[in-house]
Amino acid sequence: MNLFVAFVIVLGPTIFFHELGHFLVAKAVGVRVHEFAMGFGPVLWKRRKGGTVYSVRGLPLGGFVKLAGMDMPEDEADMVADDDEGSFNNKTLGQRLAVIAAGPIMNLVLATLLFALYMGLVVVPPTVQVVEPQSPAAAAGLLPGDVITEVAGLKIQSIREINQIVANHQNEEIAISILREGHRLDLEITPRLDPEIDRARLGVGMVEKPRETAGRALLSGLERTYVVSRDIILAITRMISGKIEPDIAGPIGIFQLVGESASRGFFFVLFIAAVLSVNLGLFNFLPIPVLDGGWLILLIWEAIRGRPLEPEQKGIVQFIGLAFLLLLMLFATYKDLLRLDIL
Repeated sequence: MNLFVAFVIVLGPTIFFHELGHFLVAKAVGVRVHEFAMGFGPVLWKRRKGGTVYSVRGLPLGGFVKLAGMDMPEDEADMVADDDEGSFNNKTLGQRLAVIAAGPIMNLVLATLLFALYMGLVVVPPTVQVVEPQSPAAAAGLLPGDVITEVAGLKIQSIREINQIVANHQNEEIAISILREGHRLDLEITPRLDPEIDRARLGVGMVEKPRETAGRALLSGLERTYVVSRDIILAITRMISGKIEPDIAGPIGIFQLVGESASRGFFFVLFIAAVLSVNLGLFNFLPIPVLDGGWLILLIWEAIRGRPLEPEQKGIVQFIGLAFLLLLMLFATYKDLLRLDIL
């Protein structure tokens, strides 16, 4: 797969869905949206509807949303006064928290859908994973990675079918067909009795993944999103506590990862996109000013103290957050360069 196409598939939906979350909830609670854009850069197409400019930009890597009270519109006619009902700042605390949290939550929703799509589309036929020494499989020449397609002249679709056929041919030489690196091979094998289970076996460990139904795939996607989220949170906690060495990836690392996934095909790119969507969602929940998590903390603090921060105070907090992000980006880039043996 082309590297640029893979990069668009991975980053485009991840960023766009994040902004879509902010947009949908902002509209739902009555915050005026100046613009909702797909992509960045020069405008290729735009249309105004319901007070919002919808646009398509030249660089297809995500998008952005401009909210009244938070972002300046390009058209002065769209300026919103501080006391305007459509301003973000005039909404209730719960509504503002919902608008901010919707972005990272949408990333987790996207990850679930991408994992579900992956689980629903990817099929792994019965594939040899381990060949036991001095087993019938070893004597026949089976190797890890071989895909079993036929046993005793019967087409195979599951490991269960293989076990049933083998159990009925104890000490009988039978034909077995496999795919090895895309080439068909026809071998002969003699199943032997395994006294521990009182059944004939080939002496292999196999793996498979049948096509899942839509409902099961969605459940699997939810489970996978939970597992990846849990592992990321544990890793961050251990890095902060000093139990493991800090190790994060920056733009170079992400580009390299996408490049490696592109060489392995569309389904692997789909899987990586889901993992990165989880990462982006959790990263934005970090309590760092300028990130969504930082905004959430500021809004809660303003509610506790009973009044908003002064513009100067908010500017200082955001400057500190931006400086921290820049340092984090520099550190991530440094780690990327170390992995590439450039430094």
